[in-house]
Amino acid sequence: MISEDDRVFEAVRTRVDSGDYRDERFGPPDVDTVGGGAFTYTPDGRLQRVYLRGKPEYTAAHTAGLFEPLPPLTPALGAAVEECEARLGHALPSLLRRCYLELGDGGFGPAYGLEPLRLTLRDYEEQQQSWPEAWRPMARALLPICNWGCGIASYVDITDPSLRMWAIDPNPAPVGHHQDSLFPQHFSMAEWMRRWVEGTLRQPWLLQDQKTGRWRGATDAETNSALEPSSRR
Repeated sequence: MISEDDRVFEAVRTRVDSGDYRDERFGPPDVDTVGGGAFTYTPDGRLQRVYLRGKPEYTAAHTAGLFEPLPPLTPALGAAVEECEARLGHALPSLLRRCYLELGDGGFGPAYGLEPLRLTLRDYEEQQQSWPEAWRPMARALLPICNWGCGIASYVDITDPSLRMWAIDPNPAPVGHHQDSLFPQHFSMAEWMRRWVEGTLRQPWLLQDQKTGRWRGATDAETNSALEPSSRR
């Protein structure tokens, strides 16, 4: 019987093998460069539009065949995975371990992609010293695996058999509520990766509950509502 981890792994493998394994893609130079949006420059100075997966313009560009396949990835060495696990004092989640060993040492997945092992381990060890006192009980349990930018990051609880996902969003919480920036999410790492493959994974978002006044992670419904054009007017 095929496990959920196996199904998710094969779906991720398909994305990686297709050369479409990043959420941020660059369009051809000097194409679709009129109007607002994000842009970058090629080494020879030409303008390229930056497309973000999940946006209508990304879908249109993908359908039009504007994206070149991304280069093949290099998997992590077995010795590097073993060293990481030894320093963690804990085995990597099996799905994550397979992704590093069989697909690539980071660089694919949500946002800027999974972190390379060395950066994941560096960030994990740094948080033991730098996290505020209120977060210290979780500092050794949460493994950082993905940065979204602006201080937002995703973690997996390697001590929890369900491999529950956690997140940090430091941006909206006011002074005095910094500890609320770290919050659990309601799905496992396998579902987190499955959602990425399906295009339904959203950036973690901290919000203040209108009824209780407490800060917490947004639900799927709240996140999807915030993404609707009418809600941004």
